[in-house]
Amino acid sequence: MVAARYGSLPFREQIAAFRERVSIPTRAWDDVYGRENDQAFAVAGASRQAIVEDFAEAVGRAIEEGRTLEDFRRDFDDIVARHGWAYNGSRGWRSRVIYDTNLRQSYAAGREAQMADPDLRRARPYGLYRHGGSENPRPHHIAKDGWVVPIDDPWWDTWTPQNGWGCSCKKFMLSQADVDRLGLAVKDAPEIEYEERVVGANGPNPRTVEVPVGIDPGFEHRPGVARLRGITPRLLREPVPTARTAPARPAVDPPPVPRPAPEPPAVSGAEAEVGAFLARFGVERGADADGVTFHPDALGEILPLSRQLFVDDAGELALEQLTGNLYLVAETLATPDEIWTALVYDEAASRWRLRRRYLAWFQGGAVMMDWGRAGWAAWIGSPGSARFDEWRRGVRLYRRGEED
Repeated sequence: MVAARYGSLPFREQIAAFRERVSIPTRAWDDVYGRENDQAFAVAGASRQAIVEDFAEAVGRAIEEGRTLEDFRRDFDDIVARHGWAYNGSRGWRSRVIYDTNLRQSYAAGREAQMADPDLRRARPYGLYRHGGSENPRPHHIAKDGWVVPIDDPWWDTWTPQNGWGCSCKKFMLSQADVDRLGLAVKDAPEIEYEERVVGANGPNPRTVEVPVGIDPGFEHRPGVARLRGITPRLLREPVPTARTAPARPAVDPPPVPRPAPEPPAVSGAEAEVGAFLARFGVERGADADGVTFHPDALGEILPLSRQLFVDDAGELALEQLTGNLYLVAETLATPDEIWTALVYDEAASRWRLRRRYLAWFQGGAVMMDWGRAGWAAWIGSPGSARFDEWRRGVRLYRRGEED
């Protein structure tokens, strides 16, 4: 694989394209797939938020400061050591894939942002596909070298590079004068043939996808099309609506069989219920009301828990519909049946929010706890409620009984 070299970078559009991506934990490379990568930054197998965010920061520095692969590998080693991350593959291969793929795709997204300029498209209405000279060239990519197609042709929605792991093909804009000078000819777009490929065969969620022949699964899109426009945290008391979710894939298996519910604590009143909730995570009754305990969830993600979780804007405890059921929320957080994560579009705020959902099915009631930097919310209902189908979408990070 040819190493990516970007001595003249960064440029503004590339930085914007990368920095607008939101870090999201995953278990496998295909948990975030295709154009979902315009919205989400993921590192295959990095299922804790802090690890993903550290990698995003390291890649961001590489883009902004023009750092080399060897520079990035020093950051890679530091992140692996600090988090104790056990990854698949060799150090050289994993670090190169993270570095090259993110630099190439963010570069392509930045170029697409430049190419979207209407005046530029009028002046240069054609796109030229150039093979990049990879060490192991793909025949389908070589066959398209020198192909000139109108820049507005839908063919580019599929065949805009990068078109596979390690692909170094490029897309250039041409004027009619450029076409004539280079001795090229404008052609109709090549026919796109499709084939079925299995992705995630060695992961927790294998599935069959349809991709164009010659393009690796996950690269069959034009980089940067679905970019986010930023995220601003805020406090929530209701679950974020799930109408728009990325990734939007639903669960393909049924929910777990409901298990016996824990015995409710022998307490009465909001203050006592909150105390019992915190005690489930090792906070002693009567402890400092402003103190915070840091609870590692089933995957090691650290969640700050304190009395302030249940305090409204007036400074009062506000359990509302959770009154009498807070112990079920605690049990869900402590021993979830499933953990899901996804980007959810908040229509009211016109922003994407990263949400982490803890679900548990008990005999007589099921619980969903919706967690994120924007706040948290919980919902309790019938184990068979269709609402749980809405929340079982995105990336399933964990299912009880299937621990690695």
